[in-house]
Amino acid sequence: MRKLLFLPLLFLALTAKAQFFLAGGHFNGSVPVGKLKQETGSLFFPTISGIFLYEFQTAPLQVGLELGYGIYGSKLERRTDLYAGFSDELRLRRNNNLATGMAVIRYLPSVNTKLTPFIEAQFGANYLYTRYKIRETILSEESIESGKDFEDWALAYRIGGGIQIPLDEFLRLEFRATLQDGNSVRFLQRGDVSYLPDEGIFDYNFRRSPLQYMTFSIGLIHYDVFH
Repeated sequence: MRKLLFLPLLFLALTAKAQFFLAGGHFNGSVPVGKLKQETGSLFFPTISGIFLYEFQTAPLQVGLELGYGIYGSKLERRTDLYAGFSDELRLRRNNNLATGMAVIRYLPSVNTKLTPFIEAQFGANYLYTRYKIRETILSEESIESGKDFEDWALAYRIGGGIQIPLDEFLRLEFRATLQDGNSVRFLQRGDVSYLPDEGIFDYNFRRSPLQYMTFSIGLIHYDVFH
């Protein structure tokens, strides 16, 4: 009986020892193409992302997950007409946010060099939302009012590739470029919301387009993070 109990524990220990994990982060900059460029012009999407990958020991493949976040537009208004009977100047800040979650698969071709090229495909979702906050001053810790103007999400996929440059035994500098396409999504960008003081409401000029953009990334990847 003791031998039967020992075998599963031994198998788990050997499996954990054989696992090979990578983790890192990227600074990303995305520029619109296709329908998104027609809808938004020169809108720029800056994001930061974290990536976690598992590398197969018997195949040149890595699979994992990448999560990203960024603010692609921000506008500050100083207004005295937000509340009836109150004429003090208030700060109205509105941010347009983008959050992404992508499953990742990478293929690493065999090359006779210290550099590591890779081809990458991703599939997941983009979540866009716009929030506002009203405060008395920039130093005010609490807001008078805050909320979410709008939110929407859509499925998306990315294809691309990159190259890794070794910095030491475990750390690598990574350059990457990807192209994203997917389903259409409604969103707001900077200047798409106006306030109608006579009616006391916000007026929204919604945009709709697939999130088609090119992303250029630079990051650091740590190999064998549980070493």
